[in-house]
Amino acid sequence: MKKYLSYAVFERAVAWLVTAGMAVVILLALLHFARGLYEAGLGVTPGWDYRAFQILFDRVLTVLIALELARSVLQMAQGEHGLAQVRTVVLIGILAVVRKLILLEVDNTSGMFLLGIAAATLALGLVYALVLEAERRARKQHLDEAED
Repeated sequence: MKKYLSYAVFERAVAWLVTAGMAVVILLALLHFARGLYEAGLGVTPGWDYRAFQILFDRVLTVLIALELARSVLQMAQGEHGLAQVRTVVLIGILAVVRKLILLEVDNTSGMFLLGIAAATLALGLVYALVLEAERRARKQHLDEAED
């Protein structure tokens, strides 16, 4: 029992350090996005072409992925385990696939790769729906037990 307790303390300390590092990464990604938006708005980069939008959306999704990753690490630091952490990890996967789709050059992509992306998207969506349903059932069970 004592070994588990010391590992849990170690795990939480590492998670807090990683969370602090993720905060720095998030701020840097946000600054990178703001700089790109500023340059595009001032016309520093030539025009608002499709590639400029791809780059800006890539930067936005990078910030969102970093935020969700930081949330997952923070949940671990706070000792939260279970469905909420699984939901966060699956959401990170969904955001990563969406980011890949936005950056995808369809002309240079094989049909099998697109089929794989579609399968991954469907699988992640189904897992996310199952996790939400499990959370809903757990809340309902908790409320039913509280009424008794």
